[in-house]
Amino acid sequence: MDSGRSAVFYRSPGDDYTLFVRAEGCRLWDATGHELVDLTSGVSGAAIIGQGREDIAEAMVEQVRRLSYMHTVAGTTLPQEQLAQRLADLAPEGINRVMFSSGGSEANEIALRIARQYHLARGDASRWKVVGLAPSYHGATAGALSMTGRWDINRSYQPYLFRTGKVPAPVTYRGQYRGLASEEVARRAADALDAAIESEGPHSVSAFIAEPIALSTGMAVPPDEYWPLVREVCDRHGVLFIADEVITGMWRTGRFLALDHTGAVADMTTMAKGLGAGYAPLGATLISEAVADTIAAEQRRMAEVHTYSGSAQSCAVGLAVLDAIESEGLAEQAGKKGDLLSDLLADLIEDLRWVGDVRGRGLLRGIELVEERTERIPLPPEVEVTRLLPEAMWQRGFLARAIHHGSALVGDVMSVNPALTIDIEDLERGVAALRASVLELGPNRVAR
Repeated sequence: MDSGRSAVFYRSPGDDYTLFVRAEGCRLWDATGHELVDLTSGVSGAAIIGQGREDIAEAMVEQVRRLSYMHTVAGTTLPQEQLAQRLADLAPEGINRVMFSSGGSEANEIALRIARQYHLARGDASRWKVVGLAPSYHGATAGALSMTGRWDINRSYQPYLFRTGKVPAPVTYRGQYRGLASEEVARRAADALDAAIESEGPHSVSAFIAEPIALSTGMAVPPDEYWPLVREVCDRHGVLFIADEVITGMWRTGRFLALDHTGAVADMTTMAKGLGAGYAPLGATLISEAVADTIAAEQRRMAEVHTYSGSAQSCAVGLAVLDAIESEGLAEQAGKKGDLLSDLLADLIEDLRWVGDVRGRGLLRGIELVEERTERIPLPPEVEVTRLLPEAMWQRGFLARAIHHGSALVGDVMSVNPALTIDIEDLERGVAALRASVLELGPNRVAR
């Protein structure tokens, strides 16, 4: 679509946008009939079980026919109750309360407010500050943006945002943690968090928020040892730990939650994207029993809920998504396909001259393209590899995504995050197409 002739105010008003008209499973068709295999789960990572599923559509329609809407301030609904219990059963021990929302930004805002209510209930009104990582991303609302560690995003809105403390994310490809053993990275990064809390004044810090794996870090995976140390630091200072698993949750990494790989348990975990699987707006904030009971004991009221929080229709979709994942063994498949993707990238991508690093976990991977591998020199922006590479993949019949981060830690990264339902043949063909696309761009277009 030509943005100049459309009534839609697009997020990039000067760009043209493809008009997609149909989807089935992991395949998409645009208005010209061009067919694409989706390696992005709907670009955002939401469409984790494929599109066009009759079982999900039937669950949605059945719920709408029975009860289409009731605001949660007045009552509850069966889908909300059932989905909350299902998520509590899947979550780590001690995490047994859930508050629903319309998406990831709202889920993180809710976590922010619950943290405040928790400290107020404890008579600790001085605690309101949040510490996070840089780079990081937590959503598009004012509170979520305030917690985000991305100056390229936040600078335009700075007057509207509250100040939050930031510590460097434990990225090991560049920066201060490069070349260190994983245990040393974990210790130094946890010490940096400890120092940041001390600097802010422990009596004033409410929460620490972090993504186990972040698109903003190009899918860098912190050492597993880091998260138990984070847990220790937060406990020592009376600070709540919020895990933003909006992208990483729902078996994307091979486990229900990415933190499940590490043994660490957050006080609150936020989820979205794959929870509604692209069929309905749905987010959730999973809350520990200790936090929830402390708030409830003081009869504190969470009055500021959103219109579609706990939507019966969205929760019915969430239940149907969990049913599909369970009945089709998709959690187990996600682990196996994640291993296969790792092998494919090692065999076909890692040896390419312009590939600096391949990282990630499960079906959530990032490939960083560089000008020079040994010194890890990023590509200059004028090369526009993040535009050219998806275009080359498009011509080969694959929907792909690449982002120019432009930070000191992360450069140009191609992300690969297909649905849990992707066919093995399509996965193999997709990685082969990626290799061919990088080689096609070649020294005249990528390396200088």
